[in-house]
Amino acid sequence: MELNKCPNCSGKLALAKNRKRLVCSYCGSEFPLDEATKNEIGDQPVNMDWFIYDWDFENIKANDSCKTVAQSFIRCLNDFETSSGIEAYIREYLMGFEDVSANGIREENMRDVVRRLMPSFLPGERVVLFYDDGVLIHGKTGIVITNKRTFFVERKAFRDVKHVSIPYIEISYSLGFPRVRLGDKYTNDIGGGSGFISHFELEGAVMALICAFAFEERPDRPKIRLVDGLK
Repeated sequence: MELNKCPNCSGKLALAKNRKRLVCSYCGSEFPLDEATKNEIGDQPVNMDWFIYDWDFENIKANDSCKTVAQSFIRCLNDFETSSGIEAYIREYLMGFEDVSANGIREENMRDVVRRLMPSFLPGERVVLFYDDGVLIHGKTGIVITNKRTFFVERKAFRDVKHVSIPYIEISYSLGFPRVRLGDKYTNDIGGGSGFISHFELEGAVMALICAFAFEERPDRPKIRLVDGLK
């Protein structure tokens, strides 16, 4: 079957979110995937057609903690599909850690950090969660996830990564922890460097949430490359 042409009305066919059928955007007809189309889209674990897969998934699964991160990432995207669904899941099931807070959840712990960031917020930007990595000074440093950016906050400075601009996400492993880096080989680590540390399932869910935010804000953005640093 021609991937982009509906045999009923000649409308444009698109891959359904579950990557298991084609749907006509004009007449709504649905069609199963033939073998040629299956080969074209590949056999990857995430339903959304948002990614270029430069990872060796079997290699990632061989490391238990990286496997937990990757499986949480995959499950969140496949089960919830939207940022609102993933965010609700995070709030309901994964916010039980004392070093993680959000609006209405240990909100006082993130007050100082959010106050520092607020003057730089973009229109419509809101805080989703804050991970407090302060060892001696709690509530002063850590990672802030908003619906538009990820902030890496230090005592006197911060840097930010816009979700719509992330070119790749790398999963790797170092010093006993999985690392998830947002478009930079050495920094922007939401994992074991200064990130969610042993909260591996939360780490994968946040990774999924960031991707959902990126494509909901800009559906035509380039695909994100999924890379593993375990090779």
